[in-house]
Amino acid sequence: MNIVVTGNTFRDALLSPEGGFPPHTNITISGNRFTATRPLPRSGLDLRGPSCVAMNGLTISNDSAVVVSGNVFHTVRASSSAIHIVEYALRVSWHSLFAVLGNTFHMAGVNSTLILLEGSGKSSSLKVLNHSAVVIRGNVVSRPVLYFLLIVLALRVESMSAVVFQGNDMQGSSIVFLSS
Repeated sequence: MNIVVTGNTFRDALLSPEGGFPPHTNITISGNRFTATRPLPRSGLDLRGPSCVAMNGLTISNDSAVVVSGNVFHTVRASSSAIHIVEYALRVSWHSLFAVLGNTFHMAGVNSTLILLEGSGKSSSLKVLNHSAVVIRGNVVSRPVLYFLLIVLALRVESMSAVVFQGNDMQGSSIVFLSS
């Protein structure tokens, strides 16, 4: 299955892929413009600030991929996030990929976060297992933010898997891995 979201303008509209998808699913989110000016209430998502893409319990497995590339993210309020994983971990397993590549981020307020992986007290924020990868590469931040990448709870990477963070223009932002 291929799901392609491309060439769209999201203004105060939340893109929210969630749950598990069948094997060999490829989700491509590319060439879009996202603008978030306010939090958007949605059942099952506890978003404390504006967010462009929010996920809860996204599982990418069995030769599948989610690629977020070539998008422009713009927020106009402080405490915003461009990509927000809420409560349940992002899980990437069995020869699968989650990639954030070549995006441009224009975030308001120095206390904004580009990629926020929250998780819950019951699980890691990010699990990358069984020959899988998370790749964050070639992204540009137009002005400093508090966090480029914030992983709130434990990160679990095992069985020939990797998390790659390479070639991003961070403009004085931080990468933080917090553990409970």
